[in-house]
Amino acid sequence: MVSVQEHYDRGYQALYKNSWDEALLNFMVIIYHFEDSPFYTDSLFYSGICYYFNGEFDLANRQFDNYLTSSGKLKHFEKVFDFKFHIADYYQKGRKKHMFGMSKMPRWSSGKGDALDLLEEIIAALPGKDIAAQSLFTKAEILRKKREYRESIDCLQTLARRFPKHSLSADSYVKVSEIYHEQSVQESQNPDLISLAKVNLSKFNKSFPGDERIHTAEGNLLAMQEVYAQSLYDTGRFYERKKKPHASAIYYQDAIQKYPGTQAARRSQDRLDKTLALR
Repeated sequence: MVSVQEHYDRGYQALYKNSWDEALLNFMVIIYHFEDSPFYTDSLFYSGICYYFNGEFDLANRQFDNYLTSSGKLKHFEKVFDFKFHIADYYQKGRKKHMFGMSKMPRWSSGKGDALDLLEEIIAALPGKDIAAQSLFTKAEILRKKREYRESIDCLQTLARRFPKHSLSADSYVKVSEIYHEQSVQESQNPDLISLAKVNLSKFNKSFPGDERIHTAEGNLLAMQEVYAQSLYDTGRFYERKKKPHASAIYYQDAIQKYPGTQAARRSQDRLDKTLALR
């Protein structure tokens, strides 16, 4: 009969030979039959690694959760969250899970919701660590793709506050400017976004003076101004075609005064000059 020590040694040796199935077999024997042994807790962690490298991410995460809730000494606490971060990354890129969490079922279930849960778990468990900054940034991107813009911006602003000198903090200011620009295209009648984008740019300049990425944020702000100026110009053209020159002039003047330097403001000036010339 093979002892628990021998199972652990065999599993450990197989693990470092990348023989995942052999390692998993030995660690699972310990998990099922030697729960009271001193090797039980580490076997949970190592079995999670085996599942991970076999591409069984949902099963790996289950073992990591079992490890975190076990009563033994958690020597690999932070390492667990490294694996969880990579699992979240796979999920947000479209990797599927086993249906009902059962290994014999096909991988048809989306893991994108799990990706957010995993990232939130990492942020809560290791709030001051670099991996939390990465998780906040990744979470923001997922939320942005779902068009949950306010929540995405909250993540990025949290990152900037919590890690003020981190490189990802500078990237966060850029991402916020991109989100405001994206929103402005969809909400061309909401100029409040311009004010928010200006505040974001001001904070960026204060936190990272001279950073070359500031130019990108400035470009996004200018692009937003172009969106709103174009909306005013289009409305002016609408009233001009309706033979209402006074109404059209109001919108052209708004574009010129509020968003100087934009192409739409220059076109508005041209139309305004022609309108006045006809009077």
